[in-house]
Amino acid sequence: MAHHTMTASRSFLLLISLVLAGCAELIPEVAGPPQTRTFEFDRHPTGHYRIRTEVHPDHLGWTLAIEQATVITTAIQTETQQQYRRYAFSPLSIVPGLFQCPYGVITYALTLGHASDEPMRYGCRRFLLHEPLQGTISLPNTSHRTLELTEQWEPVKGGVIEVKWEGQAGLLASYPISVRATVLRLAHLVRNDQGPLISERMQTGRLEVSYRQGPHTATTIFEVSGKQLTKAHKSVTHSIPAKRWPDPLVVQVGMLQGFPPVLEEVTKAAFASHFLQTQICFIADDPIKARIAEEQRFQLSGRVHDSQQIALGRWIPATVLITGHLETTQTAPELILQVSSIPSGEVLGTIRLPVIPTTAVPIASMLDEDLRLLTTHAPKTPCGS
Repeated sequence: MAHHTMTASRSFLLLISLVLAGCAELIPEVAGPPQTRTFEFDRHPTGHYRIRTEVHPDHLGWTLAIEQATVITTAIQTETQQQYRRYAFSPLSIVPGLFQCPYGVITYALTLGHASDEPMRYGCRRFLLHEPLQGTISLPNTSHRTLELTEQWEPVKGGVIEVKWEGQAGLLASYPISVRATVLRLAHLVRNDQGPLISERMQTGRLEVSYRQGPHTATTIFEVSGKQLTKAHKSVTHSIPAKRWPDPLVVQVGMLQGFPPVLEEVTKAAFASHFLQTQICFIADDPIKARIAEEQRFQLSGRVHDSQQIALGRWIPATVLITGHLETTQTAPELILQVSSIPSGEVLGTIRLPVIPTTAVPIASMLDEDLRLLTTHAPKTPCGS
């Protein structure tokens, strides 16, 4: 009997020791602010296309952007760190608990839960004779993921745009989509119209613009007034006949008065790209020409030793000069370029284009189209000939 009493006493003492050493709370608490991570989980196109249009300031053209609907799945993953708070049984904890528990409850209620709940949590635990200890027991993070579906329109490449008068089979133009934007100019379209200009069309018209890529299509309609058609016919860029071009044909860009730096750079790049592709000699405006001319002058005067001569080749003078200025007297800024023959001083052709403030792509595209029409019959004159 004594042995049984001693064993029970030891078990009771062991239980008291464990209780006084501290135990974990049954309900876990948040150990820190939740960590939120947002990432793209999936995206796939829906196969729906649309044509987004921007009217040019002179109302004689449109900038088209082809966009495709894309469904994007965004994952929002929240990870929360949790822990168990350690407590020890202590009858003396009821004294601070009598003050801390009501204070914590009232503060938490008056702030509608925006204040910290620690005074209420720990105060009420003390009221229940549980004294919080410093140690905690960490738990695995809890993870919660939600998925959000959004649909947005994104620019696409590929496919082709076809333009025709509504109700007619003949195409006015066909443009492959290779850049972020495509430009339609009414003057180019009416120039390509090979049908008779009947009086009804000169009064009004409807352009049908269709985008095609595989089995998918998107179509939009542009209303064209008679005033727009009349103005477009007057501003049509015609090809310069071959007999009016000087021989040899060497093109140089002169002063571009009033051009902003970006517009001047885009314009000169469009000239260089066009004349290089059409095999027409194009002289870039480069300060190195002045140094070469000065070197030639020194050589002819004998100021450079024969052993230091540099072969400069034949100096090719320009025969066609392109000048330009920015016209701002109209309702919208307009880029005006004149192509002149240097030997005769004759103005061979004029290009007038509206300045689109949103992007440089329409200017380059419109200028390339007008240069192509203007130089259709120009003789090929490579600079190396």
